[in-house]
Amino acid sequence: MREYTFTVPGGQPEKKIEAMSLKKAMKSFQGGDAEEVTIEWTSRKGNPSSKVVRLPYKSRKERKGRL
Repeated sequence: MREYTFTVPGGQPEKKIEAMSLKKAMKSFQGGDAEEVTIEWTSRKGNPSSKVVRLPYKSRKERKGRL
């Protein structure tokens, strides 16, 4: 399992979530009233990665409806 660190702008404390994938970690994170969140993690090879995600997160299945 990888550890994902969620950082919300505005001084709220970081939240660390362990999950198998980024998608599952984003689904389990509840950001409250924040509009976006920065996610940081380390890959298996040791490379640091980060991504900015708009909240609330909706998967492709939810955005597109029935495919």
